[in-house]
Amino acid sequence: MTKPAQEASDFGYFEVGFEPMDAIHREFHDLLESLAQPGDQGEKLLALHAHLLDHCAQEERWMRESGFPSCECHQREHEMLLEVVAEVRRRFDAGDSEIVQRLAQELPEWFAVHANAMDAALAVHLRNQPGTGQRATAETATA
Repeated sequence: MTKPAQEASDFGYFEVGFEPMDAIHREFHDLLESLAQPGDQGEKLLALHAHLLDHCAQEERWMRESGFPSCECHQREHEMLLEVVAEVRRRFDAGDSEIVQRLAQELPEWFAVHANAMDAALAVHLRNQPGTGQRATAETATA
């Protein structure tokens, strides 16, 4: 039996029961937590955006390679997320410093829904694929 996807944390760390994806989610959690702390918000936002590009790309590789039936829907959510983060970067670069804090407040709520629905379904699908766990672990280690 797997744990529910939502784990207790101020920023919503979400474990879905597929370790390579859980590792990506832990990294995301750490970056989100950092974004909410004082410091160079531009640098932190850039690191979060870079992580999300890799994060989404990895999940999309798993979906394509495993024939995940909801691939297109899941991918559209990733596209919307990446566009929002790109827009936050544009607005931050134009002088809107408050936009980063809004992202840090709202992104965990979006991610809670995404992880509990989209990622949890993908995790179940991947756990049921022969050999996927070993292949995904090796790919995550080299990514």
